[in-house]
Amino acid sequence: MESLKIALVSDWYYPKLGGVAVHIHDLALNLRRLGHEVDIITNNLPTGRENELREAEVGLVKVPGHVVKDVGVNATVLSHNARILEPYLRDYDVVHGQHAFTPLALKAVSLARKLGQASIITTHSIDLENTQYLRAAARVTFPYFKYYLMNPHRIIAVSKASKLFIKKFTDVPVDVVYNGINTSMFHDGWNKDELREELGLGDGPLILYVGRLEPRKGVNVLVSAMRWIDGTLLVVGNGNMLPLLRSEAKMLGVSERVRFMGTVEYGLLPRIYGASDVFVLPSLSEAFGIVLLEAMSSGVPTVGTTVGGIPEIIDRCGLLVPPGDARKLAEAVNMILDNKSLAKKLGRLGRERVEEIYSWNVIVRRTVSIYKEVLGGGESSGH
Repeated sequence: MESLKIALVSDWYYPKLGGVAVHIHDLALNLRRLGHEVDIITNNLPTGRENELREAEVGLVKVPGHVVKDVGVNATVLSHNARILEPYLRDYDVVHGQHAFTPLALKAVSLARKLGQASIITTHSIDLENTQYLRAAARVTFPYFKYYLMNPHRIIAVSKASKLFIKKFTDVPVDVVYNGINTSMFHDGWNKDELREELGLGDGPLILYVGRLEPRKGVNVLVSAMRWIDGTLLVVGNGNMLPLLRSEAKMLGVSERVRFMGTVEYGLLPRIYGASDVFVLPSLSEAFGIVLLEAMSSGVPTVGTTVGGIPEIIDRCGLLVPPGDARKLAEAVNMILDNKSLAKKLGRLGRERVEEIYSWNVIVRRTVSIYKEVLGGGESSGH
């Protein structure tokens, strides 16, 4: 395979935690594994991944500017035209922006087209909820995004739901390429009892949530559902809703069975999945949900809501409930906890689905084929 020089550009790489950062990191490592030259271009902050990238021979280029805290976007880049990025984007074959509603990605793909490079952007959204820095200027956001999203040669959407959303802004061809997962890191076959003892998680059923603690994730609904579930809820992640969730758990009398673990080291996550009986993603809005793949890859049965890309991912490998319905959520969790053969079947189907569709071996090759189609002037395959 002919080697390409590729820039992955995003405001939302580490230290900002979340699915976008995980996706960029894994995509970079897998592109490098195929022999391509790869640089991650992001904000001028310590990422905590410097050594790992150096060892993998993946470049890390940091763009100076004022980064808006919490939201994690470069306000300096936002307030200038795309030429501000020219010193960082020369000499690439492919410029691939990540997260279509953030300034670094948008300006990078705009400039790339002017520089004659293959210009591609991946959209990870099904609404503008994640881009709160533009909420105050709501009246101008639509034309702003519409202008910039006409510039890439091709758009990659992480789900059919995110494709439908991005089509409101542009008529650039859109291909659906799902997020990938490291199936060797997140694997099944753990000894649950040993893991629980090692992690100090005790006996009894364990229900797991992993993700940010923000309103659209619906964690408050899951906490509420614990009134009807006999087990312990592990909440892994942090966010502005943490104090509210603690108060809700106390008010509902379930605080002894809800354990807030905060942010945990990424390398520890596979063991936490391996120790759990059921994984729940109770989102009110979700374009994709990489955590579902992590759970499915770990052989853990999943419960999700009927929003965004979640039904596409879970398919027949888990249970789906309406968003915001704590009683229905509890019923689905209990169905899995009370039926060991169902739990085992869903866990096995989830792992098989991940290996077939979401393995990085599949995803990275599909992504490279899009790069080559664009470089060759090919039309979208419309997948």
